[in-house]
Amino acid sequence: MSEFLEILSHDLDPDDPDMRDVDFIHRYAIPGMQALRTWYFRSEYEGVEHIPREGPVMVVSNHSGGPMLPDCWIMLSHYWALLGTERPAYALVHDTIFRVPYLRNFMIRIGALRATRENAEKVLERGGTLLLFPGGDLDCFRSFWRRNRIDLFGRTGFIELAMRYGVPVVPVVNAGGHETAFTIHSSRALARWSGLDRLLRMKTVPITIGLPWGLWVGHWPFLPLPAKISYKVGKPLQFRADSGLHRDPHALRRAYGAIVDDMQDMLDQLASRRRLPVIG
Repeated sequence: MSEFLEILSHDLDPDDPDMRDVDFIHRYAIPGMQALRTWYFRSEYEGVEHIPREGPVMVVSNHSGGPMLPDCWIMLSHYWALLGTERPAYALVHDTIFRVPYLRNFMIRIGALRATRENAEKVLERGGTLLLFPGGDLDCFRSFWRRNRIDLFGRTGFIELAMRYGVPVVPVVNAGGHETAFTIHSSRALARWSGLDRLLRMKTVPITIGLPWGLWVGHWPFLPLPAKISYKVGKPLQFRADSGLHRDPHALRRAYGAIVDDMQDMLDQLASRRRLPVIG
């Protein structure tokens, strides 16, 4: 444990893709995440054959489970198990994660980068896999009653990048990640009133029921319930590199609508198979 903490105590740059550490992933991340994926969240997946095996690719997903990011951990575990660790794979992550000691460096070593356009471009230029959650914290903290709805809040930045670089966009959805705690309300007004929108770029403040706090307000760490999490990978949407198309708002809206519709269809399929929340 002391060696593990010593490794995480080093100051790392969340804007440098070279901070990703394959040896650290094998020694520390894979064993723990595999156990969580298999025994705690009883995770399952389908459609992984749709992920291109070479060249740059963007993986776009709905986001669930609040600040503990259970959907992200398990997705990475599946990726490493099925596609290996040598191919560079990164996830764009909200700034707040990098404010937490030790967690900051753990995330950076397994491939987390600060969520900026510049960092996304670095990954694509290296020919890597880029995991994006376009809905951000608004999606992550949507209410329990909207857990099976896809809403990326009209954000088309990822499509602009795909069109500029000519890379495929692979849609991925999960069902169950939003049952690790129950967000009963998500308030954008409270985020503005509290100043979190301005200070930390947090667009909403959730009111949540779960473990161990019972009922709480805000972005507190919590113990995720052992919800069964299911993933479905869709067929990639290929974009050709076009220096002008990414500036066309009509083309962006058409592509955005097609991706959201595909993701909603996939999520509807997964949700229809679930019997009860958490149990799956």
